[in-house]
Amino acid sequence: MRIEVVHRTTKIILFLVLLFLLVGCSPQYQAEKAFYRAVKYSDDIFKDPKNIPLYKFEKACKDFQEIIDKYPQTVQGVETHFLLGNLYIIRGNYDKAIAVFEQISEHYHDNEEILAKAVVSVAGCYEKKGEWSVAVKKYREAFSLYPHSRSALNVPLYLYELYKAKNNRELTAIAYRRAVLDYKNIIIKNKDTDLAYSASNMLTELYMREGNWAEMMATLNNLWKTYPKSPDVPTWLMTMGATYDVKLRDKVKAREMYQTVKDHYSQSPWAKEAITRLQTLK
Repeated sequence: MRIEVVHRTTKIILFLVLLFLLVGCSPQYQAEKAFYRAVKYSDDIFKDPKNIPLYKFEKACKDFQEIIDKYPQTVQGVETHFLLGNLYIIRGNYDKAIAVFEQISEHYHDNEEILAKAVVSVAGCYEKKGEWSVAVKKYREAFSLYPHSRSALNVPLYLYELYKAKNNRELTAIAYRRAVLDYKNIIIKNKDTDLAYSASNMLTELYMREGNWAEMMATLNNLWKTYPKSPDVPTWLMTMGATYDVKLRDKVKAREMYQTVKDHYSQSPWAKEAITRLQTLK
């Protein structure tokens, strides 16, 4: 009986050892180890790139490239592409960064989010290089090819903000109208989906930045009507209340929005602010 127990215990130990060896030698495990070491080594470079000696930068690049070459299909392989590209960016080597980001399409054909982020990253490099027309083309390419991705969905609003920052009224107006059409088309073509929900929120932000309060309020009201159970409802209501209060000078409507938050969303982080606003309006 004791011999059987010993044999059973030995088998369990051997199985655990074998399992440890198999897991320990797996590509995923090796990728995680290599990624951890490379990120830790490069941490100082990202924090203070100007005061890092060249040899350390070159070693970090080499470490990241080895991960890309050995483990291209792992999560770490994906993340390493972007880290390596960003390393080149902070050193001002935009051409090498572009080359790294463009490599991504060779490895990840079916992941729209990754591909969109890569194209947006390439566009950002051209923007930093001052090649504005190429940058805009690439930003629009990301939005056109991968409209369902988070990275690309931000493009119309981002381009509007860039032209606005340049104080170019004509191009800002064009970018604004195009962004409105982009987001409305997504909402129409993807009705009652997460994508339409996200596009509606982006459209709301666009209207707010442009100061188009009437359209912003209409969009928020539509969001509230379409997604009445969304956790964002209190935020929408408070935004409408503040807009009525400060921008449109409609205290009655403002009070109505704040009261709705107070009465129906008392557990929301906004409830306390709604009560304060109501007291202010008395």
